[in-house]
Amino acid sequence: MADDFEFILHEPNKRLSRETHRKIRRHAMKAAGASRRIRNDVQSKSPSKGRKLVRKNAVLGPPPPMPLSGLELLVKDIGLDPINFSSLTSVHLGPVASTLLHRDSGQLPGILVDRQWSYFSFIPPRFGHVVALDDAFRCLIAAAHSLLVPNNSRGDEVILHSYGKALQSLQQAIYKPSNRYAAEILCAMGILSIVEILNSSKGQLWFHHIAGAAQLIRFRGPEQFTSDFDIALLLSLSYPICAEALLNDQECFLDDPIWAQAIQNATSERETFMDRSPLGIRLLILLTKLPGLVKKICHVVAVQNTLRAENFDSVAAGLRELRSDIAVWRREFNMALIHANNKANPDKRYEFLGTCLVIQIFASRILGSILPNERGLLEEEAQCFAIELKHLQGSVEPRTREKFLLTQKARIANAAIDTRDDFAAALF
Repeated sequence: MADDFEFILHEPNKRLSRETHRKIRRHAMKAAGASRRIRNDVQSKSPSKGRKLVRKNAVLGPPPPMPLSGLELLVKDIGLDPINFSSLTSVHLGPVASTLLHRDSGQLPGILVDRQWSYFSFIPPRFGHVVALDDAFRCLIAAAHSLLVPNNSRGDEVILHSYGKALQSLQQAIYKPSNRYAAEILCAMGILSIVEILNSSKGQLWFHHIAGAAQLIRFRGPEQFTSDFDIALLLSLSYPICAEALLNDQECFLDDPIWAQAIQNATSERETFMDRSPLGIRLLILLTKLPGLVKKICHVVAVQNTLRAENFDSVAAGLRELRSDIAVWRREFNMALIHANNKANPDKRYEFLGTCLVIQIFASRILGSILPNERGLLEEEAQCFAIELKHLQGSVEPRTREKFLLTQKARIANAAIDTRDDFAAALF
């Protein structure tokens, strides 16, 4: 029995004395104190209390770093961000661009450093959600890294593996009706066309990817191109689609009122020398007309002895209209240059003017091929435009995006200059 335990004697028929009251009160206070001590000891050892303190302290301190995502790891390891590849979406003729890059891979850093608005701006939030897009972008990273670091012994092996995987993922996505028309699948096709430019010295498979993208765009229909991502894909891919149709002697499906309206709807009045600017949209619409007119001219030349006069006049009228429209565009472009802010992005100006001169060379040369009485004047026009394009190419700094794009277009100027004597001989 404990030493502090004490019996209290009390007769039930008598009142409690003062001393008895004092003893009972003292025992009650001891019991209450003991109960509080036990409760405090239990709470101090309770793990839940410790967790509350940890949470409270964690809020006051810096949060732990989030783990890097797959895209962030790629950027960290290679040092290339998706938007670095935006300049390559302006390539209109893949095989020529591929030849230029493999002749001088040292120009690639100067091209990648010039960032532009393109569908690459929309890849980061989509990375990790669509396998075909992920694999295509990883393949692009590998191809670019191989050109930037040419002494990498495993470069070809890595590219071959990633390219095969990207093609397989793309094929599987296309076989699924629920996936094949997604914008991410079209984006993967565009990316793989750029891979061909970086990976092959001739870029012949570039045509296959562009033709596939053209088919997918047609099947999707113009009503599907409404979001900024869709519009960026449509505008970027339209130029190489036109070039592919021109080289294959085909009409371009974009030269249709419903597609012209879809392109027109992408106009942004706030811009001047960008793809979505009024100047950029009108130039693209004019370019879509060129492949069909060239095809008709080739047909006219081939069957000129049996061609009806009204058919001949229709083709000539279409060419005259294009020649007139591109001249009007050029005047508007010149006025925009006069009033332009010096901070406006200059390389789109060079790109626009280069494309305009290409259209003017074609329009004058092929119109002269069917109009003997005007051939001298039209051929002189074509030569002037070709010389201007060559001068424009020579006016820009080497190893820049502008130089890279204008050198591709200068191939057409060279062809016009080299064949001048052939067309002059036809006048006599």
